[in-house]
Amino acid sequence: MVGTLSDAMIVAFSLLRLCIGSCLLGYGSYSDVRTREVPDIVWLIMTVSGIFFASVELFMGSLTPFQVFKSLLVGGIFAFLLYMLNFGGADVKAVISISFLFPNFPFLSAFHLSLPVMGVPPLDIFVLSMLTNSLLIALLAPLSLFFYNLGKRDLSPFMFLGYKVEIPALRRKKNFKLMHEIEREGSEITKRYIWGGIEPTEKVLSLLGDLERDKKIRAVWVTPELPFILYLTAGFFTAAFYGDFISSLLVRV
Repeated sequence: MVGTLSDAMIVAFSLLRLCIGSCLLGYGSYSDVRTREVPDIVWLIMTVSGIFFASVELFMGSLTPFQVFKSLLVGGIFAFLLYMLNFGGADVKAVISISFLFPNFPFLSAFHLSLPVMGVPPLDIFVLSMLTNSLLIALLAPLSLFFYNLGKRDLSPFMFLGYKVEIPALRRKKNFKLMHEIEREGSEITKRYIWGGIEPTEKVLSLLGDLERDKKIRAVWVTPELPFILYLTAGFFTAAFYGDFISSLLVRV
């Protein structure tokens, strides 16, 4: 009876963790894209929930102190690395919060289907799998841009880095940078590629508007500035429902 109750509570906690993580990361991604900020209450709720669940499971014996230590250690190391690499505060807080909320992999089994589909990886550190999945997904972004440009027949050395946008549409776009610095000297137009892009300030957009009206330039190359939390969220869902990309690849090899 005690074992059955313990198993039921583990399943319930796994479901609650998935619901809390999914909702809060989804909201955090939406907020970061719209306002470039994520309220701290998002990470506070996630962390406090994780501490509560972990405390109960430690008391019941279904979770070991080493598993919690392992998750917090890896989460703390990667959060520090993201901070040192000047990633956003939301990215750093998300990694720390997830390491609290998921000290191990959620494991669910129902209707002959087990999650994650590929099983729990040997290390069983959820935040590590979320991060490695996120990085692998982020690496696919240049390929996505390449095929997008190929489909539109916008052939250029910049096909892996950005895409073309018509100048009148620039003011309606968010989260992007211009890939070229464009200057006008009399009737001559000069374009210079800038690594990392330049901000679309009002001065820059006004110049481009003038050039478009004079039929000098119709479109410009831009590079998307997607918050890394979007990739973290994608890594979260793939880790929870599919599993660890790297582990599954090694098993197949």
